[in-house]
Amino acid sequence: MTLSRAGSRSHSEPATESLAEALTALCAEVGIPFEEMLHTVEGALAIAYARAFSPAGEITVKLDTKTGGLEVRSRIVRTDGSEMVEMLPSEDFKRLAAQTAKHAVLRHIHDLEREKVLRDVAEHKGELASGVVDRIEMGTVYVDLGRAEGVMPPEEQIPGEQLIPGRPVLVVLMEAQRNARQAQVRVSRASRMFVHRLLEAEVPEIKAGTVQVRGIAREPGLRTKIAVSSSQVGLDPVGACVGPKGVRHRAILSELASEHVDVVPWSDDAEAFVASSLGPAKPDAVTIDRMTRTATVLVPRAQLSLAIGRDGQNARLAAKLTGFRIDIKASDADGEVVAESTA
Repeated sequence: MTLSRAGSRSHSEPATESLAEALTALCAEVGIPFEEMLHTVEGALAIAYARAFSPAGEITVKLDTKTGGLEVRSRIVRTDGSEMVEMLPSEDFKRLAAQTAKHAVLRHIHDLEREKVLRDVAEHKGELASGVVDRIEMGTVYVDLGRAEGVMPPEEQIPGEQLIPGRPVLVVLMEAQRNARQAQVRVSRASRMFVHRLLEAEVPEIKAGTVQVRGIAREPGLRTKIAVSSSQVGLDPVGACVGPKGVRHRAILSELASEHVDVVPWSDDAEAFVASSLGPAKPDAVTIDRMTRTATVLVPRAQLSLAIGRDGQNARLAAKLTGFRIDIKASDADGEVVAESTA
């Protein structure tokens, strides 16, 4: 997705006597209904009049669309519940009215453009977007995406990755955020969706639907495990994701700041899936208890640390990927259990 920057408009300041004509032309230019813009301008004029002259009562302003003249009224509710409407002078207000109308029009256009960007962001939620790192404040990275500003808090960043202002960055769009100044969107590089979209971008078979991503377990900056399957007979889903001579795998690694990525074959055979999820370890046997959602895995003693991984990371990610609690048991050459670990 590309959020291109809209071209800047130059709006001349309307004089009070030609305000209606200027509004009509402007509404035609930007595609806003005249009544909507007129209501916005009249509301802004009423607020400005009240601030300038502090009259009693509720102020309303009507703009004569033929002459550009202003009609200012004050509505006062008496203690007995009756109302009194009074016409107020507007001659001294005309100069201020022109400035107020101009600002109201530009603010309304800005708000409409911001809302359009937010709608565009909502429609493209979960897609990749390229931008430029604008600034970093209190650990939060702000990304220039064109008409929208990406906001990437620390938890959405890849731990240990150094992002530099002025450098391009690839992110995935998450949630639109409302900000009075401009359209903002929460973006991420740490989410599983980011990895999923990178795979789609690098692996044509995923976009074509012949290879499906069945699950992703991720610890950003450290390791990711991805389970894939194929709907086409004879197509190796893992090989498709790795690519010729590993070119696709390397492209994904380079975008993830060298985060380790394991691509494993998905299987509806729970034992086979758990075994492959523990790669690069090669289990001797897997036993599934579906009542407790527990997988008991027997691995050669020499591969115990490989199956568990540093700080239990490999086993932990395998458990997340498969949805099973994994008990890893190491055995000696005779098959006797000599060590155990649980993830």
